[in-house]
Amino acid sequence: MLELLLTRPYEKGLVRAASGLKFLVLDELHTYRGRQGADVAFLVRRTRDSVSAENLQCVGTSATLAGTGTWEEQRTEVARVASLLFGAPVDPKHIIGETLRRRTPDRDLADPAFATELRRRVDDPRTPPPGDYASFVNDPLSAWIESTFGITTEAATGRLVRTPPQSLSGPEGAARRLSELTGVAADRCGDAIAQQLLVSYHSALDPETGFPAFAFRLHQFISRGDIVYATPEPEAERHLTVRGQQFVPGDRQRLLLPLVFCRECGQEYYCVRMRQSDQTRTRVFTPRELSDRLLDEDDEAGFLYVSMKEPWPGDPVRVAERLPEDWLEDFRGASRVRADRRDYLPRPVRVAPDGTESESGVDAHYVPAPFRFCLSCGVTYGFRQTSDFAKLASLGTEGRSSATTVLSLAAIRYLRSVAELPERARKLLSFTDNRQDASLQAG
Repeated sequence: MLELLLTRPYEKGLVRAASGLKFLVLDELHTYRGRQGADVAFLVRRTRDSVSAENLQCVGTSATLAGTGTWEEQRTEVARVASLLFGAPVDPKHIIGETLRRRTPDRDLADPAFATELRRRVDDPRTPPPGDYASFVNDPLSAWIESTFGITTEAATGRLVRTPPQSLSGPEGAARRLSELTGVAADRCGDAIAQQLLVSYHSALDPETGFPAFAFRLHQFISRGDIVYATPEPEAERHLTVRGQQFVPGDRQRLLLPLVFCRECGQEYYCVRMRQSDQTRTRVFTPRELSDRLLDEDDEAGFLYVSMKEPWPGDPVRVAERLPEDWLEDFRGASRVRADRRDYLPRPVRVAPDGTESESGVDAHYVPAPFRFCLSCGVTYGFRQTSDFAKLASLGTEGRSSATTVLSLAAIRYLRSVAELPERARKLLSFTDNRQDASLQAG
């Protein structure tokens, strides 16, 4: 907007009115880097010239702009970046950081007496965390939590700084560290830490400010999905797993095949390669990646459709009812499959759990790749669209925006179902750096 104001003739009056401008504030200073940083740096200089502001005072704010090293080294680096952006020298002493103070007494965590006191506090699950503020901040577990999760002392300067975020559980988690210090089981230590944090937020409020003793943030990281594998069996009998392996553990007669899903309706398909066995002259189905189309000359890429709820019909009349319209033609007053589509019709096959063709197997239908239409919802694709990626997806190939939508909806539905939460707490705040993503998520 500032760039636009400086270039539009209509805004000349506004620019003249800003003559001798005193302050220019840039928020989220850490985002101005690379080409955008250079653009903003030139914009600041043009603004100074356009409004004749030789003594323009530039202010930059950021919650995350910091470098490595000591506080003084960080200030020097931030001052260097700010000088480049503002086109004016910025002294390191003018870099203002946060000032922290302890809520709890500064205890020596290596003191055996403190470890003994802490062990007595954590060991008994019947001892609840103190509910009043004064007792809470003097509790040994509160002191340990603040030193572990909250603040620490910078060795070079003695200045209080934030500790790096860390996990509560796991082999490197805080519960394990507390267990090693006290000799109490890690599970019990994890429960004690969680109870103490919850009380610190809900009950142990500072009588002077009304603020929680520990205003902690709990982060949950959700990794992207992976490929789902399933045995070629009816839905109720399938073995499902996200661990890539050839067979069900302990049962080499049950083959695991990767599943892909219709992007329109979510119907699952086994992603397979088909080959005819030299010994039995029957078809054998083995796993295939969705993008894997360069197979041996004896193999054919395709998909298996297995559905007990919506099986593909065998009756030609019902088949015609479920085929896309452009697959059919009128013949003597009736519909029939076009000749150039017949090779791509679903082929009936019975598949045993080990992936071989067998009369004792489950009823399935094989469709060759590329994927032409969904046997469940009927969505169809042009024959020139050979890539299957835009038609089918595994859990590991879904986009970030769609994944955010699904997770957000799941969270909102859960919040609405929790009766004990007040109405004002049943909400979700989502952040995104992309305007298009924001438009998608806003719905």
